Amino acid sequence: MIIVAIITLVYLIVISIITYGWFNLSKQSHQAVNNYNIYISVVVAVRNESKNIQNILVQLVTQSYDNSLFDIIIVNDHSTDNTLQLVDSFAGNNPDVSIKIVDAIGNGKKNAIKEGVNISDAELIITTDGDCNVKVDWVKNIASFYSVNNYKVILGPVIYDNEQTLIQKVFSVDFISLVASGAGSVGVNLPLMGNGANLAFMRDVYNAVADDNVGKKYASGDDVFLIHSATKKFGANSIGFLRNFNAIVSTDAPTNLMQFFNQRSRWASKAVGYQLIWPIIVSLTVFVYNLVLAIILIGSFFYHYLLPVYLLLIVTKIFIDFPLVNGFISFSKKDGSRLLFLLMEFIY
Repeated sequence: MIIVAIITLVYLIVISIITYGWFNLSKQSHQAVNNYNIYISVVVAVRNESKNIQNILVQLVTQSYDNSLFDIIIVNDHSTDNTLQLVDSFAGNNPDVSIKIVDAIGNGKKNAIKEGVNISDAELIITTDGDCNVKVDWVKNIASFYSVNNYKVILGPVIYDNEQTLIQKVFSVDFISLVASGAGSVGVNLPLMGNGANLAFMRDVYNAVADDNVGKKYASGDDVFLIHSATKKFGANSIGFLRNFNAIVSTDAPTNLMQFFNQRSRWASKAVGYQLIWPIIVSLTVFVYNLVLAIILIGSFFYHYLLPVYLLLIVTKIFIDFPLVNGFISFSKKDGSRLLFLLMEFIY
């Protein structure tokens, strides 16, 4: 039981640090900048997004940011449907905004993003996905935040939206905990992870770390390994998180357990490529604590005295996790997720 107590204490310390970081983010400057002169490229890597691509294109061409100061680069990552034709047609019907189309040479999203960055001459690159939704002031808020704070890499908030089923709502709460953890870590200058659906970075910074071996053998990881490489080269204070409701990017939750597990296993597989100490500490701490909970729960079927221990640890976990998750729920205005958070604590 002493080992369990030590693991619980470590978990408490790690989550408390991240929670402090989340609330510390509110002190960052979000003042508006009226005189923009930053040229921006929005890079979207797409593969078989015929059902979604026109939606994101409409949202991008109607941004409040001056359309003479940004272009849209669509990178076709070996689509086998008519995504490319839809983009080409849309570009022809919207000549007021520069929409560039490029075919990816390599495989995987990371290579696709690289293709998009290579043809851009913008100072700042913003990435999102073909199945996402962005608000009208999305680009403007990122440009403003970048102008005021001079971060080299900016992480943005991402949420699941339009959840139709109970299990999608459960997935949404799980995702909230991940995004909140990444945000809170940035708030204490300990970058952990971000999401390529809402990521901005200086083109020069991207090129400066292009030859970094961090995550090079992984086809994905365009987001987390860029963050880690930039942290190594330029320092933790070069990474910022844009805590702004109007900068939230939303996407649909996985529809079933198979999609969920495939997605999470794909994300988790990159953890073995982490080289920064903080991501390793967080990953191991969360894994070990939840593993201990599972072992004690299974053990309680054979040794009944373990059941009260399990329940005590679950209650302790709720008190540890709630401030961070609740903080992000309030920020993202997904108030219906609070009750599901309690359910998640038992099955997470």
